[in-house]
Amino acid sequence: MSVMNAMLPAGRLEALCARHAPLARTAPKLKAEQVVTGLIYHQLQPGGTLGQHAWQLHGVKMSESAHTQRRQGLAPELFDEVMAEALRPLADPRRHPEAFYRGWRLVGIDGTEWSVTNTPAIQEALPKAASRRLAAAFAKVRLVSVVELGLHQPLAAAAGPASEGELTLAKRLWSRVPAGSLVIADRGFGTPRTLYEAMQDCGEREVAWLVRVRKNLKVAVVERLADGSALVEVPVRASHGSRRVAATLRLREIRAEIGGRDGQRHPFRWWTSLLDPQLYPAQELAEHYARRWEHELYYRELKLDVRSSPVLSSHTLETALQEVAALVLAMAVVAHVRVAAADYAQVPPQRISFLKILLLTQQLWQSFAWGRRTRTARQTRAIVDDFFASVAMLAVLPARRARSCPRAVRQPVSSWPRKLAQPSHRGPVSIRLAPLP
Repeated sequence: MSVMNAMLPAGRLEALCARHAPLARTAPKLKAEQVVTGLIYHQLQPGGTLGQHAWQLHGVKMSESAHTQRRQGLAPELFDEVMAEALRPLADPRRHPEAFYRGWRLVGIDGTEWSVTNTPAIQEALPKAASRRLAAAFAKVRLVSVVELGLHQPLAAAAGPASEGELTLAKRLWSRVPAGSLVIADRGFGTPRTLYEAMQDCGEREVAWLVRVRKNLKVAVVERLADGSALVEVPVRASHGSRRVAATLRLREIRAEIGGRDGQRHPFRWWTSLLDPQLYPAQELAEHYARRWEHELYYRELKLDVRSSPVLSSHTLETALQEVAALVLAMAVVAHVRVAAADYAQVPPQRISFLKILLLTQQLWQSFAWGRRTRTARQTRAIVDDFFASVAMLAVLPARRARSCPRAVRQPVSSWPRKLAQPSHRGPVSIRLAPLP
């Protein structure tokens, strides 16, 4: 609870819950703010039910059906507001220089999907995707999140049915990107209209962009720069399919070929709002785009380490969105503990194993639950010191090795090469700038 209180003070969480929780004739056995924190704590446990974990955290015994009723009374908008206030940047330029590039905070945005159970309420609310042969086994909900790449700290998130695309959900997040961020995104966000709308939503805040774009997008070259990049003007259409130009973006385009030890080279194309080639050389920006992969590692930690089941346990769309929000907040809790452990061990946070810090933290919480009636403040401090010493001994990883994996699919439906094996090539990856045509 101390970490959650550091993210969002208890009084503020109580005020948010009072705005969204329905009025009751009698005082509920479990308060709305306790339901929220209990759900977050539940996501961080290796096993057990929500009722068991709420009793462990708050000392309130309730049946599982009573917990379900209390959750159904909380609107998903409550969890959106909790995330908006609780998710804040953690990286410090002096303590975590690897989380920054020339003063800009490295931030990524990307999406993922979750499967949900086949209950009548879910089947009524969510359609299943259809393939050429059969309908999908499960309906999906989509999550789009903004993540601090250096620390894997979520900064903002939006969830909804999978029928809402990534760009639709991302529109809810642009205004919450912290000032001083360099947003790194893949080709899904690399369209003129998406960039234009994102820049408009960020308003007067200083936010920079580094986005990969498709090779067939046409631009007008304004000036070719000495570092191999070029200033370009990008037309923004009034709407999808329209020929009317509503605005023009002045950006910098960088092209490069990236190859690994397998000998194959792949062309890449980026747009950035950092226009000065002397302050921000094209070679450095091309190399920093690789940091976007930290977002994929964040989703791996979220979906394999925190949430080991591929299917959410909620039975309605509303509670499924609550569960996804609780998972995001649980990731923020672990990020806070991970940063504190990295400061103690004097290593970068990425050198702290996410899975090991999660397992050790679960053991710490269990010991606190068992001895909370007799433990003194001095004993609590000693246990915490032993915890961080254990982290420094057991959870510090060696420096990452350079490696690359092929870009392929197992069952191709287009021009992608078919994957018949899972090779992995270790060694440095070379980035060679390419001139614009």
